[in-house]
Amino acid sequence: MSRTLFTSRAGGDLKLSRNREALRTSLDLPVLHFMKQTHSDTVLVVDEAGEDFECDALITQSKGVGLAALAADCMPITFSAAQWVGVAHVGRLGFTSGIAGKTVAMMRELGAGDIKATIGPSICGTCYEVSPEMYQEISERYPAARTSDSLHALDLQRGVTIELETQGVEVRNLKICTLENPQYFSFRRGAEAARQAGLISL
Repeated sequence: MSRTLFTSRAGGDLKLSRNREALRTSLDLPVLHFMKQTHSDTVLVVDEAGEDFECDALITQSKGVGLAALAADCMPITFSAAQWVGVAHVGRLGFTSGIAGKTVAMMRELGAGDIKATIGPSICGTCYEVSPEMYQEISERYPAARTSDSLHALDLQRGVTIELETQGVEVRNLKICTLENPQYFSFRRGAEAARQAGLISL
């Protein structure tokens, strides 16, 4: 059985190594892997070894190995199946590169059956306003992320939900907006480099 957690401000800024170690200890995990996130579409399979993997999604079947995705408006998404778990960091670039779907595809290639995904705290479709030009470009390619031309905000939570459901994934969206909820770090609110995380382990 997998275990999923989405941290809040109470957990401290998880860009700091001491807070990461305190979190690992509090969860009684032998290993807690973090990523060097670059808004890529790279998915890696890991076990107990290694650290600071340069990617934006991790998958494991090793028990006791926690996987973490840092975020401060982007979506931390966890994935669970009978013998596999995964985590992905999905922002605008990750959404358009399809990293959530690629995580699911790799889990299935490795033998995962029914996969469930949880979308953690992230900026909502009302608050994620972008330039009118960017809005038109992305909403034409991904209609599920469209809101309205007057608002020109992208609903990435809805976009990734429909993407995953199309792949047969059961999706749960916590519907927590990081900009609206002061318990969470938000880059757009002015949280500078601070981050929280979505975590999962077997």
